[in-house]
Amino acid sequence: MNFFMSLQNNIGKAIRALRSQKGVSQEKLALETGVGRRYMSDIENGRRNVSLEIVEKLANFFELSPSDFIKQIENADFPPLTLDSLKEYLCEHGYEDSVVLEKPDFADAVVGVSENGRVIYAYEKMVRSLMLSDGMDYEEAAEFIDFNTLGALPSMGEKAPIVLMEIEG
Repeated sequence: MNFFMSLQNNIGKAIRALRSQKGVSQEKLALETGVGRRYMSDIENGRRNVSLEIVEKLANFFELSPSDFIKQIENADFPPLTLDSLKEYLCEHGYEDSVVLEKPDFADAVVGVSENGRVIYAYEKMVRSLMLSDGMDYEEAAEFIDFNTLGALPSMGEKAPIVLMEIEG
């Protein structure tokens, strides 16, 4: 398989994953973005190239910047982390006592595990997850996380998750 075929497949995988997270059909995505349903099907199945115009329309639909949409495409080769696969990984590595965020699970915001088994989440990915899954805007998602998640971390003990926040410079 050549590079372009792989890239085409990754675009399709990324679109399917984002559609699934947002709970929309292929038909609705095609209608909302102005891309023909058959063409959208071909894109998702790796049979069509995508113009920058379509990338921009898709990014807008999924409320992502074009660069974040491209990151989704780049990561499409890896199966998405699920709550179950995260727990399985932790158990396999002797971290069964790690605290995992479950409601919402934020599995798509996990960026690693510390040496002592603390699950590491990226704050911005947590916000994006709520925006996609629950239809919140940025401020609503940030407020939810700040109050319900960050506020609860101190009571979760020594195996509490770590939430990484970007430093603005």
